[in-house]
Amino acid sequence: MPSLHQSILHSYSLLISHFLWLWLCVFILIVVAVWLWSFSRSLGSRAVVKETVAEQAVQQDFADRVSAFSFAVFVMGYIYLIFYREDFSYYDDDLLIESSLQGKRFLPPIWPAVGRFYPLADQEFNLLRSVTRSPFGYHALVVVQLIVLSALIFLILREFRLRYRCLIAAAAMVAPSFLIPFMGFVYPERNVLFGLAILILCLQRYSQCHSSVYLAGCLLATHFILYYKETVVLFIVVFALSCLFLQLYPSQTAGKQTWRELISQNILPLGLLAVAGIYSVLFLVVMLPYRHFSYVSGLREPIGSIMIAYLHFDWLAFLLLAAVIVRVSRFFLAGVPLDHLWDSLALGAVAYFFGILGLRINSGYYMAPVDFVALLYLAHLARIWLQSPTKARRIVTAAVVISIVLQNVAYSSFRVVERKRIIAAKSQFADFLKKYLESAQGDSLELFFPNSTGYNLMDLASYLTYRGFRLEGQSTPSSGDGPKLIFTGGATFEDNKCVGYREYSCFHAERASPGALVVVLPDDPIPADELRSLGQSSTQLLAVECTMCSARRRWFEALHTISAEYSLTGLPDHWLQLHVFRVAPATIQQRN
Repeated sequence: MPSLHQSILHSYSLLISHFLWLWLCVFILIVVAVWLWSFSRSLGSRAVVKETVAEQAVQQDFADRVSAFSFAVFVMGYIYLIFYREDFSYYDDDLLIESSLQGKRFLPPIWPAVGRFYPLADQEFNLLRSVTRSPFGYHALVVVQLIVLSALIFLILREFRLRYRCLIAAAAMVAPSFLIPFMGFVYPERNVLFGLAILILCLQRYSQCHSSVYLAGCLLATHFILYYKETVVLFIVVFALSCLFLQLYPSQTAGKQTWRELISQNILPLGLLAVAGIYSVLFLVVMLPYRHFSYVSGLREPIGSIMIAYLHFDWLAFLLLAAVIVRVSRFFLAGVPLDHLWDSLALGAVAYFFGILGLRINSGYYMAPVDFVALLYLAHLARIWLQSPTKARRIVTAAVVISIVLQNVAYSSFRVVERKRIIAAKSQFADFLKKYLESAQGDSLELFFPNSTGYNLMDLASYLTYRGFRLEGQSTPSSGDGPKLIFTGGATFEDNKCVGYREYSCFHAERASPGALVVVLPDDPIPADELRSLGQSSTQLLAVECTMCSARRRWFEALHTISAEYSLTGLPDHWLQLHVFRVAPATIQQRN
């Protein structure tokens, strides 16, 4: 008889392998439910939407046309930057290398043993494996999403003049939390932003005409984004509850209503809560038997450090919080009405913000949904505020906009430089290894990494496998036929594995063996004096420098809180450089 543990593992295996079918069944269930609802009740006419949009159409002047042209040029530059010097050598790219790039299906990431449940993440790349396996091809999908998302932003902001739509869309795109997911592959926030834009657009249209089409769009977009990030459920639940409260609050003085009338008037928030409830049930079914959240526990930092980091690079989140506090205070103290749509969205984003802070995790892209809603919400408030334009109001608005844009550009520039330099350095290292192994003797070559972590070595090992090298512990056959690479390092590796969930081998060593290559990666925290010592005791074969980083060291130090690796500790001396040294063979050492 199988044990209870074996039964649970078998059940999880079935759930993971068939989860997308379950998700699709819920998708169809939502469509059927909305159709039945619309069949039983008339939800409005689409003609209202057409009239509303037509009424808001305005004549475009020269400034609008210049803005549109400038925005088009900006988007083309943005897309060029996405493609520039890309390769599968950045953090977490091993997820693609070990799956779709080898023609394998990437299973939905349901990992109860570490506390992760975001099953739709990276599933889109399973569709690309039969079409392309190049960085350009994978980024092409990201670029298509970017273009469509830009169009959605313009539709959401249709009440604004074209020049302001261009400005707001550009401001969103230069925010670090927006840029980071669109520069890489494996960030689920990119799809959350995409689905969130669809949700907001459908919410706007539904509030105007109560069409069943837009009701279905709201529910399906919610069903989409919930399964990309666990904290999205906080946003949806608080948004829906806020909508319910703002709908029911005025009815307390307007007489009693039947339950049927209440449900009819609040079908949207009730539907959102139902969709979120389905997600919550699935989450609990998966997580309750394990109750381990080691992923989050491993990333937790002191709340003070987290707050300081976000205060440095994410002003939008705190501006949103301040605006919401003022708006809610005026509602309860002075009776100033709240906007059912925008204030509810803002409250949902604040809940998401506090959820990330409560988990005590920090990264430049975690607040992407918060920043996206914050930018649209603040733009909505600014539009209302400037309906009575005064010189002071214009100055304040311009100052805030300029400050936010400049701050976002500065931090996003840092992150682009960091990403591109790390990718370029590892690519140069792979090119160097190919040439070096052509004249290397023996069946294996030791690569000694004095300061690298197991995770970074795993990422490098996965990338070198993608480039055709043979590695110790490699689980799949390589196309290469040169000497096998053996990773050693000063870190401690459990079971001689770089990380527990990959088969690449890493061995602990106090020092490099004679004839080995000593490698200092661009993200290794090695002190400058230790690097000089390596150069004195061995022969340097490769040096990939970062002239820009050295020339503007103080500038980068001031922006380090957005760094992927060093947001809380400061930049190491060797940041974004790569060095390879060769230890003298044993015969030479003995002769000396």
